Parts: sequence; C-alpha cells; structure tokens
Amino acid sequence: MADKKITVHMLVKNEDRFVWYSLASVLPYADRVLICDSGSSDETYRILKSFSDPKISLKREKAETAQDVSRLRQSQLEKTGGGFIWLVDGDEVYPGETASEIRKIVKMKGRTTEGIVVGRYDLLGDIYHYQDDSAGFYSLFGKKGHFALRLINTDILSGLHIAGKYPLEGYYDKTDTEITRHPPEKFIFTKGHLFHAMYLKRSSMKDDPVFNRNKYKIEKGLELKRQFIPEIFYKKEKPAMVAEVLGERGMVYEFMAAFLTPLKKIKRKLA
Repeated sequence: MADKKITVHMLVKNEDRFVWYSLASVLPYADRVLICDSGSSDETYRILKSFSDPKISLKREKAETAQDVSRLRQSQLEKTGGGFIWLVDGDEVYPGETASEIRKIVKMKGRTTEGIVVGRYDLLGDIYHYQDDSAGFYSLFGKKGHFALRLINTDILSGLHIAGKYPLEGYYDKTDTEITRHPPEKFIFTKGHLFHAMYLKRSSMKDDPVFNRNKYKIEKGLELKRQFIPEIFYKKEKPAMVAEVLGERGMVYEFMAAFLTPLKKIKRKLA
C-alpha cells in the first residue's frame, strides 16, 4: 500500500517576518500545501506568491471575526481528501531533522496513529533563546510543557470536523468528541522540536491588529546550541522582501530580561 499523504494547512495573516522560513521548512516534506491568507496588509501574501511549487494552493479570503477563522480551517479540512493534515502556523519553522522525523512516523506508523504531537521551542528575543519547558502551560495526554498537536490522521478519524471559535477551536470526531480526549496511545510525541516565533515580532507592520496576537515577551530563557537552529534560517537564496532574522537580542533586552525573569518565575510558582 502507498504511504499516507501529508497535506499542510496554513492559515496566515501578517506573518511576513517568518512565513517564508515556515513554508520553506515544510514544503519538501509535504505532498500538498493549502494556504489561505486571511487578510494580510503586510508582505505576507506577496512572499507566499514567490513560491512556484505546484504542490501549493494559495488563496485569499478575509477573516473578519473569530468564527471566520474556524470556518476557513473547516474549508481546508474539507478540501484535503484523506491522509494526514499538518497544521503549520506562519510563525512555526521546522528543522529538517524534525520534519524528517514526522515523515518517517507517517510512513512507519501512519496506519495506526491518530496524530503526532510536536515539541516547541518558544523563542525569546531572537532565534537563539527559548522559554523553559517549566513555563509551558499546555497539557496534553498526561504531559505538560511546550508542544502542540500538529498532524492529524483524517483516514482513521472519520467525521473529523472543527468546533468552537478561534483561538479555542478544536478538532472533533463523528461523535463530537475532541480528539485530544482520545486514548494517548493513539498519538506519538516527536523527539524533535519546531521553532515558534509567537513571542517575537512577526510582521513588519508597526501596528498589527491580528486576533489573539501575543505580545512581544521579554524573558531570559535558555540558549540554544547553534547546531539546533533550523538550517532554513541560513539559506542565502530567498526573495529580497524576506526579513533577515539572524540578529541577536541586544543589551537593553538582556538587562530587562535579567530584571523581569525572577519576577515571572515567582508568579508561575504562585499560579
């Protein structure tokens, strides 16, 4: 039997600092990519159009409300046509090793696995520092930390659909049970991580009115060894409009982080 197909789902808005790196990092490992720009006013759409790969299907459709976001995700789900969906945000960048691990899991265990959970490095100040897992607020299948359910097997999960509104929407089965409530043995956690720029500046725009857009976070965090940085960040051949993100955080950030981090750790212990 043929390997299960992987269809990337991307729903983006004002992500022009990282969206090129995000798409370029997963494109070689996907069989199909469905992208919807939900109303960008920065360079996001132009950057996405610079890709000429036939695997990519790109459209523009505005999302005026949180309900619109969920509707657009449901539309992508209905257009998938089987196999695994791979949920990729415009601020998520994959090292090749992690993307290869995902492809291998799909090939070796895709017939019995309902989903794949990917660990995250939530970046702080630059691409070389990340938030400690002890600060992770996600709880999934008995584990707590920085991770997210990123691949879902549509062949096993019949009647798969989206319920709820952004950012609290979820994927539900035909019995209206959220799939994160399924037995944990049906899901696999990757060893590798993705790089998540949710706490960095994600758009070149000065003002960025996007639903649930997290504010820039200042915190000391942990340093990543350079060999773990996604290789796509170092790629020279990219459109001129793509932002350079290799810069390191400055002395002002370091000073403020040294002051704020102990206070944040105390707050987390008391929470």
